[in-house]
Amino acid sequence: MSQIEYLDAIINKLGYSIVERIKNQEGSEKNKLVRHIEKSLGVLVNDGVYAYYVFCISQDDPEKGKVLYTKIFITEIIEKLKHYIYADNEIADNCTAQEFFEALSEDLHKLLFFREMLEKALTYARYHAKALGDDNE
Repeated sequence: MSQIEYLDAIINKLGYSIVERIKNQEGSEKNKLVRHIEKSLGVLVNDGVYAYYVFCISQDDPEKGKVLYTKIFITEIIEKLKHYIYADNEIADNCTAQEFFEALSEDLHKLLFFREMLEKALTYARYHAKALGDDNE
C-alpha cells in the first residue's frame, strides 16, 4: 500500500522549505528574503498570480548573478506545484516560468487553484519565518 501525501502537507513542506533556504543566507540578505515573503504574499493577494511573478523577478539582479528570489519564489514553487495543476502533462516539464504563467492564465480554474496553493505556501512560510524569531518578526 503506497502512502498518499495530502496536498496540504505538500504545501506545508513547500512553505517550510522556503524558510529553510532563507535560513542559510547571511545577515541583511536573510532579512530581505523574510520581508519578501510578506511583500510577495501581499502582491499575490492584491494583484494576482502574474503580478506575483513579475514582482519576484524584479527583485533579482541577473547582471550581478543574483537570481535567488526567482529560484526560491518561482522556480521551486512551480516545480513543486505544477503537477497538481497539470497532472496530465499538458505543460512540458521543461517549460519556462514565463510559459507556465502564460498557460496558467488561459484556464481560470487552474489559475485560481494555483493561486490558492501559492497563497497557502507563502502563508505557511511567513509563520515558519516568524518562528525563527530574531529580527525577522
